[in-house]
Amino acid sequence: MRSARFSCVLLLLVLVACSRRAPSSSREPDQASAGPALRIDEHAPCRQTIDGFGTTGPYKIGTERWVHDLYYDDLGASILRVDLTPAFRAPYSDFLYNSPWFHKEPALPGPDGNNVRTYTDASDYGRTWAGRRAAIAVMGPDLEKNVALFDYDAPAVKSFGTMARRGAKVPGFKLMGSLWSPPPWLKKSSGGHIEASVEVMPKGGTPWPFIWNGNFAGGVLDTSDEPRKELDDKKVGGTGPTSALTQLGRAFASFVLGFQRKYDVRFHAISIQNELNFETFYNSCSYPRADGYVKALKAVRKAFDAHPELKDIQLMGPEDLIGTDAYALWQFGADQTAVHKNLQYVRAIASDPEAQAALGIYAVHAYAADGVSSSGNDPQMWRWWMDGWDKAPAEGLPDGVAGVRKYGKRSWMTESSGEKSQWVTHDGSSYTATAFGLALKIHHALTAGEQNGWIYWQITDGEPLKIEQLTDDRHRARAPKYVAAKHYFKHVRPGMCRVDVALDQAKDVHASAYRGEGGALTLVVLNASDDKQALGVRGGVPDAMQRFTSDDEKLWDESTARKVRDAIEIELPPYSVTTLVAKAER
Repeated sequence: MRSARFSCVLLLLVLVACSRRAPSSSREPDQASAGPALRIDEHAPCRQTIDGFGTTGPYKIGTERWVHDLYYDDLGASILRVDLTPAFRAPYSDFLYNSPWFHKEPALPGPDGNNVRTYTDASDYGRTWAGRRAAIAVMGPDLEKNVALFDYDAPAVKSFGTMARRGAKVPGFKLMGSLWSPPPWLKKSSGGHIEASVEVMPKGGTPWPFIWNGNFAGGVLDTSDEPRKELDDKKVGGTGPTSALTQLGRAFASFVLGFQRKYDVRFHAISIQNELNFETFYNSCSYPRADGYVKALKAVRKAFDAHPELKDIQLMGPEDLIGTDAYALWQFGADQTAVHKNLQYVRAIASDPEAQAALGIYAVHAYAADGVSSSGNDPQMWRWWMDGWDKAPAEGLPDGVAGVRKYGKRSWMTESSGEKSQWVTHDGSSYTATAFGLALKIHHALTAGEQNGWIYWQITDGEPLKIEQLTDDRHRARAPKYVAAKHYFKHVRPGMCRVDVALDQAKDVHASAYRGEGGALTLVVLNASDDKQALGVRGGVPDAMQRFTSDDEKLWDESTARKVRDAIEIELPPYSVTTLVAKAER
C-alpha cells in the first residue's frame, strides 16, 4: 500500500511539473541536444550575391491572374525567363511558315509525303513548294522599322509579355530571354537528321532543318559572314546583300526592342541560343563548334550596342547542358567531327577579347546529356564548371582547363526539370528525381556551384502536372516540387549574400546561409537521411526566427523557432527541408 501511494504522489508531481513547462512545437525539442551543430560566422565573407530565382514563363496561360499571383506573390519568384524565338507577321508566317498541318493548305502529310517542309539554306527556303513561296523578312539597318515585321500578339509572345509586365512591379525583378531559334532562313543544313517518328511528327530520317507546325526545327546558323542575295536589304534602307550574321543581330535586336515597348518591360539579360547542341522537332538550332558561337555572340552584341534601349542588356551563355561526366563539360567525339561543350565555348570566348567583353553572365543547364533527365545533384560537376581541372579527369580530355570563376563573371543555372511530383519515393529508389531531390539540386547549385541565379523550366503551362513543371491549376501551392522550390524562391531574396556555415557531426545534413541588409538572415537546412535529427544553430542568430518545414508528412509547416540558451534548437524530420528566416530590422 505504501509503495502504491508513493508511486501516485510521484506521478502527480511529474504531471504538475509538465503542466508548468512553456509550450513548444511538436517538431521542436525543448532543450539543447547533443546532436549535430551548425554555426554561422558573423564575420564570414560573401561567397556570391544572389540575383534571384524563377522559371521559364508559360507559353499558354501567362495572361491569367492566378498564375501571376501564384508566381510572384506566393512563390516569391524574382526572375522570369522567356522564349525569344521571333514571331513574324504576314506574309512571312502565312500557313505556319508554309508547313503542312491541319489548316490543310497544304494538308498533312504534305506533297513530300512528310509532315514537314524541308530546306537546306536561305535560297532553298524560298523555293516554290506546295504552290507557294515562303517569304523572307529581310531586316534593314533601322531597328525601329524592323519592329513592324514582328507579331507581338502571337499567343506565346503575349503570354510571356503579359507575365513579364506583371513581374516588372516586383522589387528586384529580372527579365531574362533565350533564343530557341533564329529566323529559319538564316540557318543551313547540319548534316544530321531526326531519328524517330510517331503520328504527326516528322518522318524518321528527315534532315535538319525543316519547318514543322510553324516550328523552326534544327539546322545550324550560317556563320560564314558572306553576303547572300536572298538577304539583300536595299528595299529596306540598306545597301545590298547582307550576311546571316548581320541579319541575326538585326532580327534579335529588333524583336527584343519591340517586345520591351509592347509590354513596358526591360530585359536584364538574354542568351543567343538555348541548348546550342540540341536539334529537335521544335524551335532549335545547333552550334557544334565554338568559333561559330563566338561569331554570333559578337554580331548580336554589335546590334544591341547600336541602340540606346538595348545597350545595357547583358548577353549570357553558352546555356549548354552540364551533363554527368567531364566530357559533357568539354567535348563529345574527336577531331573535326567533335561537338564542343560548355568549357570549350567558355575558353573560345575568353580567347577573343571582343567576345569576352560581349558576354556578361555565364549560363548552364542542369540536365544530363539527353536534355531531358534531371541532373545537377553531383557537386563534382559544379566544381568543374566553376574551377575546371588541372589534370584531365578522363581519357582524351586536355589538362589545364579553366572554369568560369577564372574570368570573374556571374553564373546562372537557367534551366532544369525532370523530377517526379512527389516529396520522396517509397519504393526504395533514389530520392534525387523527387521534390526533395529538387531542393538538394538547388542547394548544390548554390553551394558547390556558387550560382548567382537559378531558373526552373516552368511553373505550369495549362496542362496536368508533369515532370517538367512545378505545379498545375489543380495543385497550385500544394504541389511537392513547388513547395521544395519555395524554400529558396520565397526566402532567399535578390541581393542577399551567401555565407559559409560550419556543420559538426552532421550526417546527411546540408545547409546554406544568406545574409541581407538590416540583419536579414535566411538559413536553409536539408536532412537527406531517413532518420529524425536534432540540430543546434549557433553564431549570429537572433533570439527567434520564423521556421518553415516541409517533409513527406506535411508539405508546409510554419512556426517560430526560439533560442534556448545559446542556440536555436530545431528538429529535422526525415528527408525534410527547413528554412529559418530573420526579417530585416526596420
